[in-house]
Amino acid sequence: MTEADLQYGQVFRADSRTVLYSPGEPLAQQPIYCLIAGLVRLEIDPGNGARIPIYLLPDSVFGVVETLLDCPRLARAYCLEHSILYRWDREGFDIASGVSWELARHTITGMTQVLRILNAEFSDRLKAREARG
Repeated sequence: MTEADLQYGQVFRADSRTVLYSPGEPLAQQPIYCLIAGLVRLEIDPGNGARIPIYLLPDSVFGVVETLLDCPRLARAYCLEHSILYRWDREGFDIASGVSWELARHTITGMTQVLRILNAEFSDRLKAREARG
């Protein structure tokens, strides 16, 4: 993504192990992020204590779903190394994604990749449960 795609928000630098958000965080604290440099790990807990990890690389846009649905965070996101991120509030993201087709494309691509990972994870679990009986 280019600088022109990253508007209406702010750059945010985070050290390794910085927690960006945790499950259950209230709506007031829900920025949407774009990873510019570094590595971020999302952990999704499907409710059985097992965590599904998703690793995000530069140009990943994340934190979108809960913000758009106005619900508490569903996952935990934290930096695995020093990272540079761009973050928007809901209004800034709406404006930025309306102006930049590239940002909109990266957002849709990122959400699709996460859904594919979750579908594969849950599909394997359902098959295992069916095989047990």
